[in-house]
Amino acid sequence: MMDCTMGVLNLMLSGLTCVRVKTSVGQMLLLGPELSNGSRVHCLVCKYGLCFDLFVANGLIDMYCKCGSLSHARKLFDEMPERDIVSWTNMISGYSNVGRVQESRVLFERMRLEGLEGNEFTWSALITGYARVGDCDEAFSLFRKMSEAGLVPDVATWNAMICGFVQSGEMVKGVELFRDMLVVGVKPNPVTVTGLLPAFGSMGSVNNGKEVHGLIYRTNMYNVFVASALIDMYSKCGCVKHARNVFDTVLSKNVASWNAMIECYGKHGMVNSAFELLDKMEDENVKPNQVTLTCVLASCSHGGMVNKGLTFFKSTRESQRVEIREEHYGCVIDMLCRSGKIEEAYDLVHELGTEVTDSMVGSFLNGCVAYKRPDLAKKMTEDVMKLKTNRPGGFVTLSNVYAGEGEWAKVEMLREVMKLQGVQKLPGFSSLSSDI
Repeated sequence: MMDCTMGVLNLMLSGLTCVRVKTSVGQMLLLGPELSNGSRVHCLVCKYGLCFDLFVANGLIDMYCKCGSLSHARKLFDEMPERDIVSWTNMISGYSNVGRVQESRVLFERMRLEGLEGNEFTWSALITGYARVGDCDEAFSLFRKMSEAGLVPDVATWNAMICGFVQSGEMVKGVELFRDMLVVGVKPNPVTVTGLLPAFGSMGSVNNGKEVHGLIYRTNMYNVFVASALIDMYSKCGCVKHARNVFDTVLSKNVASWNAMIECYGKHGMVNSAFELLDKMEDENVKPNQVTLTCVLASCSHGGMVNKGLTFFKSTRESQRVEIREEHYGCVIDMLCRSGKIEEAYDLVHELGTEVTDSMVGSFLNGCVAYKRPDLAKKMTEDVMKLKTNRPGGFVTLSNVYAGEGEWAKVEMLREVMKLQGVQKLPGFSSLSSDI
């Protein structure tokens, strides 16, 4: 009877962890009501005196970790009279999934001190945690140690490493890892190529991108997310026709697919094509989102079609079909400044009040410089000071305005303000990359 009860409880706990949603920090959580149900099962476990059964306790820890209730999971873990590799791995994975890698590492080292060596899942959880928080050096160090220990990283571990390097700007290392992955015989999946393709776009390595495109085609890895990544890669490499070919092959497009192609047209000054695609998107009952609005406004800004962009922005704001955010106002200010409508941009900056950002002020001041409006630039001085921003763009541009007018005392004053607020101008740099 006892064995039967334990089996039912484990089955229940396992079932509770199958409904998940993904948050902005990459944590896998259950829907709210499931935690409540899990707590009820925990009460039932205690009632039957099964709290310290190894299998049941492991199931509870796993459930609490996936619900994001790490404090409950850790309390159970610390109270366990006996732990196995599953217990340690569940807890290490729980911390890693929410970016608490130091706590994962402490548990990992403590596990080894107690005579247990981690398995592939334990190592992968720790490596993935470091990769997610951008500590690629430590992730790679653990990755090598895992291989030296005779353990084989699975595709999820390779994916985490590749994505970690690419997102951290280590494009070449990300590509090298992908090649190493192929050499050792690990088959990539859609997550692999989705994480890798931005590297080729950033480096302008269209030939390598085409090679991966061929691999995707041969291995039937196409899905809507892979297609969006391909569109973005071709766009950044300047291959608009290739991007559109990919777009047209996607049978079930989601909003990300449409956004990627609209953004591609916008980057290359093809504003009419971007609007045509927007109309087609709405004809197919795909609702635009905040990213869509940003892409369209940026297209109008770069394409010089200010009136069309402003009309679209106003109609969107009035219809409330998309929530207007600060990046949208930033696009509009940039659009006005690029077209010489500095006074309108000035009015919009002041309309936003405390919601204005230093990047908006920077765009405005650049417009003042380009269209020789030092009067308006100077009127923004007080606002720039109030922002207390730690980004140097607005200060530097305003300093250049004063220097152009020969007002060196004010240039010196701005430099003193930058020192007081800890603002530092980063040195410029250039990079050139060829196909690897």
